[in-house]
Amino acid sequence: MKLTLKIKLLPTDEQANLLLETMKEANTVCNAISDVAWQEKIFNNFKLHHKVYHSYKATFKLSSQMIIRQIAKVADAYKLDKKTKRTFKPLGSIAYDSRIMTYKPNNVVSLWCIGGRQKIDFVCHNHSYIPYIKGEADLVYKKGKFYLFQTVDVPEEDIEDVEEFVGCDFGLTDIVVTSDGVKHSADGLNAYREHRQKVRSSIQSKGTRSSRKLLKRLSGKERTHASIVNHTIAKSIVQSAKEQGKGIAIEDLTGIRFTSKRRNKNFRTKLGKWNFSMLRQYIEYKSLLNGVKCIAVAPAYTSQTCSTCKHIGKRTNKVFKCTNTKCKVDSIDADFNAAQNIALLGAAIDKPERQIMYCSLHS
Repeated sequence: MKLTLKIKLLPTDEQANLLLETMKEANTVCNAISDVAWQEKIFNNFKLHHKVYHSYKATFKLSSQMIIRQIAKVADAYKLDKKTKRTFKPLGSIAYDSRIMTYKPNNVVSLWCIGGRQKIDFVCHNHSYIPYIKGEADLVYKKGKFYLFQTVDVPEEDIEDVEEFVGCDFGLTDIVVTSDGVKHSADGLNAYREHRQKVRSSIQSKGTRSSRKLLKRLSGKERTHASIVNHTIAKSIVQSAKEQGKGIAIEDLTGIRFTSKRRNKNFRTKLGKWNFSMLRQYIEYKSLLNGVKCIAVAPAYTSQTCSTCKHIGKRTNKVFKCTNTKCKVDSIDADFNAAQNIALLGAAIDKPERQIMYCSLHS
């Protein structure tokens, strides 16, 4: 499985200046190549290389391989859209491959710069992925710091066949409720988001130049915090399923913002901020890495069906009541009930020959 490893560089002041100079020169070259590509309508990497390589190699201060990488960057940009001329920001990301980048022992990476090769210290959140480094890395400059986004090819474990699944019901009050009865509350994250919203509103109301600079500096913090929370939850769910020898069944909430019932503005704001796809993505890729089967199921009626008798009941906020008089269930947590239904749906989809989902009244 191909993943992206985020590596933070720790350059000295001199090395930082060389990296900035290299990025500016590389993006200047990209703009020059883009001018030629646009004027002469040459968008093919091979043809563009023969058109500009020798002249630009003699004109600019980049090495041969760096010139090649910038030609490829421009050609890739025009693959997306040939109807608009592509321009590149002075400090836009630049790509490094194994010819101009080498990883050394003791957390050191050697990068080509205009002033020559620079050995730069780095820190990485997951050292276990470093042996699986494969392919290019993007050098990114963000908020005064340098990062390498390195491609890694991590081997997947063989997915084991399972009989049962852990159902996961996604929500706003509780981020996830599993069929095991484990709840991951959203109270902390919602409180954090409300606090960030108040801070943003207070800063935006000033409308000064310094307030705009402050907003730019604070941007991305909320998403980073939500990403950390989702990573933690996904890791917990996958580990629990692996220990129990079960698979994972999750809801396919594609288009939930358009299909959900229209409610008040506060609800729409919460729904718009919540990234269900991020959590689903984290669960899916962590499942593959750990050899856990993961299945996405349709969420329709999972919250309105009794997990015991399979009769359609009534849900009111967090409480589900079964309307079947013969059912032993009077009232139950609605999200837990939905998670159990999702678990059964996962098992039914995995092994359709097994008659799992049916109404007990007609069995």
